[in-house]
Amino acid sequence: MKKFLAFFLCFAVGSFLFSCEKVPDETSAQTEYVLMAPDGAPALAVAGILNEGKIGGVKINANIVSGADEIVTNVTNGTADVAVMPVNLAARVYNLGVKIKFVSVNVSGCLYMVGKTAITSLNDLAGKVVYNIGRGGTPDLTLKYILTQNGIEFEESETAVSGKVALQYVAAASELVPLLKTGKAEYGVLGEPAVTNCNEKAETQTVLDIQAEWKKLTGEDYTQAGLVVSDKVSADAEFMNALVSTLENGKAWCVENASSILRILKENGSSLAIEFTEDIIERSNVGYVSAAEARTNVEKYLTVIKTFNDKLIGGKLPDDGFYYGI
Repeated sequence: MKKFLAFFLCFAVGSFLFSCEKVPDETSAQTEYVLMAPDGAPALAVAGILNEGKIGGVKINANIVSGADEIVTNVTNGTADVAVMPVNLAARVYNLGVKIKFVSVNVSGCLYMVGKTAITSLNDLAGKVVYNIGRGGTPDLTLKYILTQNGIEFEESETAVSGKVALQYVAAASELVPLLKTGKAEYGVLGEPAVTNCNEKAETQTVLDIQAEWKKLTGEDYTQAGLVVSDKVSADAEFMNALVSTLENGKAWCVENASSILRILKENGSSLAIEFTEDIIERSNVGYVSAAEARTNVEKYLTVIKTFNDKLIGGKLPDDGFYYGI
């Protein structure tokens, strides 16, 4: 009998320990999140994260993609847990009912006009053709707003129009650089680091700072791109604290590690070829402004976009639920 009891107790204890090992803890923290960012300056905001491959104790599965459309798709279907994306598209996704939180503005504008000939004022662009990337996109609407507010007429045209700025479009920066190099285009709007690449390869110069013109008109910073997380991620307090801390240090990390950025981005899917320098990082206006602090600027920016096409922000300004920490 004693032998039986001893056997039974050993079996019971062993079974208990085995069950403790095998049954997962349903309250354990997430161990991996998917992060997506568009190629170019916006990816600088998370370059330090890409280098570490983790935030706190959570592994980051990172993907740099060529355009914002792919990010919108993956945020909408829940594949991406964390994403850097244009602010207007973040608002549109939220207004379409996707449960996300806008955490911060991380790129306060990286758009510049380049050209073969310097200009002394916006009026010098009348009678010229200015190329932009993507008809109806944020760079296009921003330039139209700046021209409108300065009383300068424009028209979409392949050829120059007397007394007006003629607007023409290409699909990507790679299409515009050859046009500028051969003289088929005189002016074009690009984002860093494509601006630096163009000035080197096409022998152009930067003639206009788009975000500086925006600030002259609005008194606010240009809130081009920011970071969003899914509701699941926003509820992970430990992760969010680590994420915010990392984002706050994002620019400093980039400046300190400029020579490593291209390698890090390419390892995560970037197609860039130009090495980052402190000057490019500075012109990319990468940084961190919390959602709560940036809200006024964001709403001004979205209101301007809405006047041209309200569908680009999902029909309305997002409510309090959009902003993390409010």
